[in-house]
Amino acid sequence: MIILKLKTGRTTETIMNITVSTDITPLITKENKPTTSVTKPIVLQIFRRTNEVVYAIWNTTAGNDRSLSLPGQNTSTYWPSEPPQAALDGNLNTEYSNHGICNGHSPLQDECGIKTGFYITFKSKPFILVQFRMATFQNSPPRDPNTITIEGSNNKESDLVFGTSWTKIYDGDTSLAKNPGRRVYGGTQTMPNNSLSFASYRIIITSKRGKHNCVSYSEFEMAGRFPD
Repeated sequence: MIILKLKTGRTTETIMNITVSTDITPLITKENKPTTSVTKPIVLQIFRRTNEVVYAIWNTTAGNDRSLSLPGQNTSTYWPSEPPQAALDGNLNTEYSNHGICNGHSPLQDECGIKTGFYITFKSKPFILVQFRMATFQNSPPRDPNTITIEGSNNKESDLVFGTSWTKIYDGDTSLAKNPGRRVYGGTQTMPNNSLSFASYRIIITSKRGKHNCVSYSEFEMAGRFPD
């Protein structure tokens, strides 16, 4: 398989080649019909937020109801100048930081920022998530997320507060376990056998690199395609 990345204006596209079987000669008998393999490209689009609302969450786990997170420096808040929409703007100079069970003055702990994240509903039609990658915060490597869950939903937005609205499609590594540096992307993670399209996605941090009073990341990049 060959993967190419193309940049056109504000959109970055990834082309994946897949092999399909096709007839080359019409024969009388179906059983002896010869075939050959040709390459059919699939173009992956990288989602960039425009005017979609991004909801910050805390004290939330996959399959369970969400708790809304607001700006502040207390328990359950995200840093006011580092909101959740910063994780979806394509800009490595902006970040999203959430305290979770801690606050801006808490002792540094492994648990700070865990069970936090965000969810978003696309303005476009439902989207099949194929790959993702995350980028690190400007400093403090202990804040880097190590593992996450990803869920999708096609329910109406008013139902997304409920855990039953969500289907888990990923539970694993962010490719940031080995420190890649500051304000840089980790490796690309490919979704295993995902062919489901969703209008909404929810991302929750389940562990981070080390002890700090929050979890932080500058980007969560989603690459995928629309159903045929």
